[in-house]
Amino acid sequence: MKTVLITGASSGFGKMLTEQLSAKSQYNIIATMRNTNSTNNKVKQELEKLQNVEVLELDVTSEKEVNMVTELVLQKHQSIDILINNAGVFGGGLLEAHSIEQVQKLFDINVYAPLRLMKAILPSMRNQQDGLIINLSSMLGFFSIPLNAVYCATKFALEALVTGSYGELIQKGVENILIEPGTFPTELYQKSGIKADLPKVTNSYDGMAEQMTEYANNAVYGAIQKHNPNPKTVVDKIIDLIEMEKGTRPMRNPIDQISGETFAQKVAGDISALAQTQMKAYGF
Repeated sequence: MKTVLITGASSGFGKMLTEQLSAKSQYNIIATMRNTNSTNNKVKQELEKLQNVEVLELDVTSEKEVNMVTELVLQKHQSIDILINNAGVFGGGLLEAHSIEQVQKLFDINVYAPLRLMKAILPSMRNQQDGLIINLSSMLGFFSIPLNAVYCATKFALEALVTGSYGELIQKGVENILIEPGTFPTELYQKSGIKADLPKVTNSYDGMAEQMTEYANNAVYGAIQKHNPNPKTVVDKIIDLIEMEKGTRPMRNPIDQISGETFAQKVAGDISALAQTQMKAYGF
């Protein structure tokens, strides 16, 4: 049996993935989340009733907890074969209206956390010359839009970490890849997130931020209502990637039922082709 460690398993894609993998019975699933003794205690009990699921407390912003959980799982199961870096937080607001501390909080969860997990688990994967890391990015890792510049920056950064390290890790038998969902109706957008925290700056824009936010919310809600994107599609894609033969998995895996799969795949393909052209120009 393969051991799968999932971060952010209390809701959204992480919870759905835990449930779907449990039904397959060939995985040991380590579902991690914060607040297992308080706000997430109910979901912990729910998931622990599933076959081959163990729920562990993990704050992905704590290097100590990341290392402790990694060591615990390795001692019990000898390996962590698959890491799903799913934990993340949304953000919004004017760029200028974010304090540096608020930007750092967003990066800590969306960028440094997956990097912490990678660094904790990679030594064991390299030792066995085998492993798969799937990182939940976003279509907003390709494009940056008004009122989301900081959030988009975290996804740009995650894209860079994964694409740049792919060629390093594949030589050690480890596949480090991305899945880039568009907008899906999950709890990510319902939670408060880490948003602009300088109201005086926001107010100095004379209501522009509020108007743009209302317009954007209505537009996104309308698109969701029209296309009805199904979060299960993303979970099914992750499972497909897990079950693909090693060496055949694409590095980028965009999935967007609103802009359309043809468009999403074209974006990923064009970026890869442009990167290869630039690398060739420099002699690589």
